Amino acid sequence: MKKFASMAVIMLILFNLTLTYAFAGETLSKAKNINSIEIDGSKIASTSTSLVEIADYNSNITTSAFVLSGKSSEGVEISIYTKKDKKEAFTQNNIVEKFTVGKSGYFAKKINVDEGTTYILVVAKKDSDVQISMLKVSYQKEESFGRWIEKVISNIINSFGK
Repeated sequence: MKKFASMAVIMLILFNLTLTYAFAGETLSKAKNINSIEIDGSKIASTSTSLVEIADYNSNITTSAFVLSGKSSEGVEISIYTKKDKKEAFTQNNIVEKFTVGKSGYFAKKINVDEGTTYILVVAKKDSDVQISMLKVSYQKEESFGRWIEKVISNIINSFGK
Protein backbone atom coordinates (compact mmCIF):
# COMPACT_ATOMS: atom_id res chain seq x y z
CA MET A 1 0.00 0.00 0.00
CA LYS A 2 2.88 2.35 0.80
CA LYS A 3 4.41 1.71 -2.65
CA PHE A 4 1.09 2.50 -4.32
CA ALA A 5 0.71 5.76 -2.37
CA SER A 6 4.27 6.88 -3.22
CA MET A 7 3.75 6.00 -6.88
CA ALA A 8 0.48 7.99 -6.93
CA VAL A 9 2.19 11.03 -5.39
CA ILE A 10 5.05 10.84 -7.91
CA MET A 11 2.61 10.55 -10.82
CA LEU A 12 0.60 13.52 -9.54
CA ILE A 13 3.74 15.67 -9.27
CA LEU A 14 4.91 14.67 -12.76
CA PHE A 15 1.43 15.34 -14.19
CA ASN A 16 1.46 18.86 -12.71
CA LEU A 17 4.97 19.45 -14.08
CA THR A 18 3.82 18.33 -17.54
CA LEU A 19 0.86 20.72 -17.54
CA THR A 20 3.01 23.61 -16.34
CA TYR A 21 5.63 22.92 -19.02
CA ALA A 22 3.04 22.57 -21.79
CA PHE A 23 1.47 25.97 -21.15
CA ALA A 24 4.55 27.91 -20.02
CA GLY A 25 6.67 27.59 -23.17
CA GLU A 26 4.11 28.56 -25.79
CA THR A 27 4.52 32.04 -27.22
CA LEU A 28 2.51 33.05 -30.23
CA SER A 29 3.79 35.05 -33.19
CA LYS A 30 1.99 37.21 -35.72
CA ALA A 31 2.44 37.18 -39.48
CA LYS A 32 4.26 40.28 -40.70
CA ASN A 33 2.76 42.26 -43.55
CA ILE A 34 5.40 43.31 -46.08
CA ASN A 35 5.29 46.03 -48.73
CA SER A 36 6.67 44.14 -51.73
CA ILE A 37 8.37 40.92 -52.80
CA GLU A 38 9.94 39.55 -55.95
CA ILE A 39 8.76 36.19 -57.27
CA ASP A 40 10.54 34.85 -60.36
CA GLY A 41 11.83 38.34 -61.16
CA SER A 42 8.39 39.96 -61.03
CA LYS A 43 7.86 42.46 -58.25
CA ILE A 44 4.55 42.23 -56.40
CA ALA A 45 3.51 45.24 -54.31
CA SER A 46 1.11 45.12 -51.41
CA THR A 47 -1.89 47.43 -51.76
CA SER A 48 -3.92 46.25 -48.77
CA THR A 49 -3.53 44.96 -45.22
CA SER A 50 -7.10 43.79 -44.73
CA LEU A 51 -7.60 41.00 -47.29
CA VAL A 52 -6.57 38.16 -45.00
CA GLU A 53 -6.16 37.82 -41.25
CA ILE A 54 -3.70 35.05 -40.38
CA ALA A 55 -4.19 33.50 -36.96
CA ASP A 56 -1.41 33.91 -34.41
CA TYR A 57 0.84 30.86 -34.50
CA ASN A 58 3.50 29.06 -32.51
CA SER A 59 6.78 29.85 -34.29
CA ASN A 60 8.68 26.97 -32.61
CA ILE A 61 6.95 23.73 -33.50
CA THR A 62 7.70 20.17 -32.44
CA THR A 63 6.30 18.34 -35.49
CA SER A 64 7.02 18.70 -39.19
CA ALA A 65 3.40 19.69 -39.90
CA PHE A 66 2.52 23.37 -39.57
CA VAL A 67 -1.10 24.50 -39.92
CA LEU A 68 -1.61 27.94 -41.42
CA SER A 69 -5.08 29.20 -40.61
CA GLY A 70 -6.98 32.42 -40.80
CA LYS A 71 -9.99 34.35 -42.02
CA SER A 72 -10.70 36.23 -45.19
CA SER A 73 -13.64 37.16 -47.36
CA GLU A 74 -15.13 34.87 -49.96
CA GLY A 75 -13.32 34.84 -53.30
CA VAL A 76 -9.87 35.88 -52.07
CA GLU A 77 -7.19 33.87 -53.89
CA ILE A 78 -4.38 32.79 -51.58
CA SER A 79 -0.99 31.48 -52.71
CA ILE A 80 1.42 29.98 -50.17
CA TYR A 81 5.16 29.73 -50.86
CA THR A 82 7.95 28.30 -48.68
CA LYS A 83 11.73 28.52 -48.65
CA LYS A 84 14.52 27.41 -46.30
CA ASP A 85 17.24 29.97 -46.82
CA LYS A 86 16.60 33.61 -45.96
CA LYS A 87 18.75 34.75 -48.91
CA GLU A 88 17.00 32.44 -51.41
CA ALA A 89 14.38 34.08 -53.64
CA PHE A 90 10.77 32.93 -53.74
CA THR A 91 9.89 31.24 -57.04
CA GLN A 92 6.92 29.46 -58.56
CA ASN A 93 8.77 26.24 -57.70
CA ASN A 94 8.33 27.14 -54.01
CA ILE A 95 4.53 27.28 -54.21
CA VAL A 96 2.94 24.71 -51.89
CA GLU A 97 -0.72 25.66 -52.10
CA LYS A 98 -3.03 27.89 -54.11
CA PHE A 99 -6.72 28.13 -53.29
CA THR A 100 -9.73 30.45 -53.21
CA VAL A 101 -11.42 31.16 -49.89
CA GLY A 102 -14.95 29.82 -49.68
CA LYS A 103 -18.21 31.15 -48.26
CA SER A 104 -17.35 30.74 -44.58
CA GLY A 105 -14.22 32.87 -44.95
CA TYR A 106 -12.16 30.57 -42.74
CA PHE A 107 -9.26 28.51 -44.05
CA ALA A 108 -6.64 26.10 -42.72
CA LYS A 109 -3.84 24.51 -44.71
CA LYS A 110 -1.28 21.97 -43.56
CA ILE A 111 2.25 22.82 -44.63
CA ASN A 112 5.05 20.28 -44.26
CA VAL A 113 8.25 21.89 -43.01
CA ASP A 114 11.76 20.48 -42.80
CA GLU A 115 13.99 20.64 -39.77
CA GLY A 116 15.36 24.11 -39.15
CA THR A 117 13.79 27.43 -40.14
CA THR A 118 11.17 27.72 -42.87
CA TYR A 119 9.96 31.02 -44.30
CA ILE A 120 6.33 31.05 -45.41
CA LEU A 121 5.01 33.69 -47.80
CA VAL A 122 1.27 34.27 -48.13
CA VAL A 123 0.04 36.29 -51.12
CA ALA A 124 -3.66 37.16 -51.03
CA LYS A 125 -5.35 38.69 -54.10
CA LYS A 126 -8.85 39.94 -54.78
CA ASP A 127 -9.59 42.12 -57.78
CA SER A 128 -6.75 44.69 -57.84
CA ASP A 129 -5.92 44.42 -54.12
CA VAL A 130 -2.89 42.42 -52.93
CA GLN A 131 -1.72 41.60 -49.42
CA ILE A 132 1.67 40.00 -48.71
CA SER A 133 2.46 38.39 -45.36
CA MET A 134 5.53 36.56 -44.10
CA LEU A 135 5.82 33.92 -41.36
CA LYS A 136 8.92 32.33 -39.87
CA VAL A 137 8.62 28.83 -38.39
CA SER A 138 11.32 26.79 -36.67
CA TYR A 139 11.14 23.02 -36.31
CA GLN A 140 13.63 21.03 -34.25
CA LYS A 141 13.39 17.29 -33.93
CA GLU A 142 13.52 16.58 -30.25
CA GLU A 143 11.81 14.35 -27.80
CA SER A 144 8.93 16.20 -26.21
CA PHE A 145 8.80 16.73 -22.48
CA GLY A 146 5.54 14.76 -22.33
CA ARG A 147 7.18 11.74 -23.96
CA TRP A 148 10.09 12.01 -21.53
CA ILE A 149 7.61 12.03 -18.60
CA GLU A 150 5.89 8.93 -20.00
CA LYS A 151 9.23 7.10 -20.08
CA VAL A 152 10.03 8.17 -16.49
CA ILE A 153 6.62 6.98 -15.23
CA SER A 154 7.00 3.70 -17.12
CA ASN A 155 10.43 3.14 -15.59
CA ILE A 156 9.11 3.90 -12.08
CA ILE A 157 6.19 1.49 -12.51
CA ASN A 158 8.53 -1.19 -13.84
CA SER A 159 10.88 -0.71 -10.88
CA PHE A 160 8.01 -1.25 -8.42
CA GLY A 161 7.09 -4.46 -10.20
CA LYS A 162 10.55 -6.00 -9.63
